[in-house]
Amino acid sequence: MHDFESWEDHCHFHDRRDYVGLVAYCMDEVKRSPTDLYAAERLLQAYVLNGNYKDAIDFGATLERDHPGAGMFSHHILDALFALGQTEADFDWAEPPGIVRLDHGVSDDCYAFLRRKRKPRTLSDFHTDLWLHDYVAFSDEELLHYLQRDKRFVVNGDSPVSAEISVARKRKKAEQ
Repeated sequence: MHDFESWEDHCHFHDRRDYVGLVAYCMDEVKRSPTDLYAAERLLQAYVLNGNYKDAIDFGATLERDHPGAGMFSHHILDALFALGQTEADFDWAEPPGIVRLDHGVSDDCYAFLRRKRKPRTLSDFHTDLWLHDYVAFSDEELLHYLQRDKRFVVNGDSPVSAEISVARKRKKAEQ
């Protein structure tokens, strides 16, 4: 960003949900700073927020080919693909992104992570410690319900934001 305070303009469009204005603002930003990858990412995100999924995919394809493996672009491309009812297989990736889908492997990863912990953890801990660079193709609500049904976990709370999750531990029998 050229202007230190330009983030305020960006937030202003977001807060008003003026995604048409956000796209125009971000396009101008990319024209002024064509080598600024963060400006390019903001435009890609603006396209998705505005429902310009085809534009997001086309612009994202150029960025992804020029900067393979930069996860900052792949997540927005995936958002656009999924919004159009497509899959990651419908895009010609220079470097395919990691995608985490809700299955038994996810609960196994959560179990392995929690097994070594004494204190309960929140869903945000899983995101930062297990899937930081991957595209998570499920909501926190879906994950919480999935773990609640798994007998290996103790889940205290029903809110994805504040629920605390731990491993169900077996009690040792008292020695006689």
